[in-house]
Amino acid sequence: MRKVQNGDRVRIHFTCSFDDGSEVVSTVDEEPLDLTVGEGKLIECFEQSLVGMTEGQKKNVHLQPNQAMGAKAPELISQIPLHLIPEQHEDLEVGNRIQVKDKNGNDVNATVTHISDKIVTLDANHPLAGEALTFVDIELIKVI
Repeated sequence: MRKVQNGDRVRIHFTCSFDDGSEVVSTVDEEPLDLTVGEGKLIECFEQSLVGMTEGQKKNVHLQPNQAMGAKAPELISQIPLHLIPEQHEDLEVGNRIQVKDKNGNDVNATVTHISDKIVTLDANHPLAGEALTFVDIELIKVI
């Protein structure tokens, strides 16, 4: 039976969870995901875990933060005056993802992590940065 190699287009099912078991994303009960291995559509270590699999095979993969989305970068966490938050964010709550401008005028997506009367703390790290991830029951359905 043919083993998956970099550059192969594959169809898979998987479930991704945090270490505490809470689910991040799953394709189970949905359409399987089609991807080209090594293309970078998903986390590199996850894609590379598909190399060598054969159709019908299942496996689990645990990724440390440095293998997944990396560690949180402290320089991407900032406190800004509340009055500088754009008006469309009047109903601002912790956990909201908002778009703000960085010091160079570029759009940046950030998560609101704290709000006080005068200051808002924003985290522009990827939402999964600093997290270990477990991919459970990665199933190689087909090499396309």
